[in-house]
Amino acid sequence: MLKNLVCLAQARVIGGNKKTPHICSICIDQENKELVRVCLPFAAKNLMPIRRWSEFTCDLEKQSSDSRKESYFINPNGNNQYKGDLSASRKNLIHKQLAGFVKDEELLISEGSTIGVKLIKNVKLSFQSLNEKHVKIKQVMESKYGLWYSEKAIRIVGEDFITSKKFNRLLLDWNFAEAYRKINDASAIKQTLQSYKYPYLITGTTLQRRRSFMAISVLSSRFLYA
Repeated sequence: MLKNLVCLAQARVIGGNKKTPHICSICIDQENKELVRVCLPFAAKNLMPIRRWSEFTCDLEKQSSDSRKESYFINPNGNNQYKGDLSASRKNLIHKQLAGFVKDEELLISEGSTIGVKLIKNVKLSFQSLNEKHVKIKQVMESKYGLWYSEKAIRIVGEDFITSKKFNRLLLDWNFAEAYRKINDASAIKQTLQSYKYPYLITGTTLQRRRSFMAISVLSSRFLYA
């Protein structure tokens, strides 16, 4: 099915022994006003240079390897077209639309949803040693694909803006991971987060753990806090 999408959030590039490097991207379907998860092959990034706020049309299809209702793969032989980045005014319109997706995660779980929007406050970043799973991913990424993988896991800590519940989430944001790769200075990356005046999260679950939401990306807009 052909969809006209805008990319909202992208996790860091990741690959393993069974799956080639890919970029998990959360997008908004502009016609149906739905959030979808699109698996973008990392190898195709030069053909379709999709990043946050890129608009693109693509032929999406479901595959048996991911049963999450919001998850799709791009048909490489479909009518796929990169359209460029949104203007500031159109970004603001989408920020306003995303206000309608803010829900408590318990409600998302009960609905079977695996993508969410979370308003946050008093946030900061922490850097922790990789667990055993991510150590293995790092080894594969570097040895098999020659791609960089962070020495530390980036986590975002704070409070839910609505409920004041505290949270501590793994942050997969590609922008923050790339900044860490280029700067290699945790304190500078922490300062970057502090420049976000009205931060909120695009969250998502893994295929295996659908009751545990990770932070896919951090965005910022006053329109969600009006």
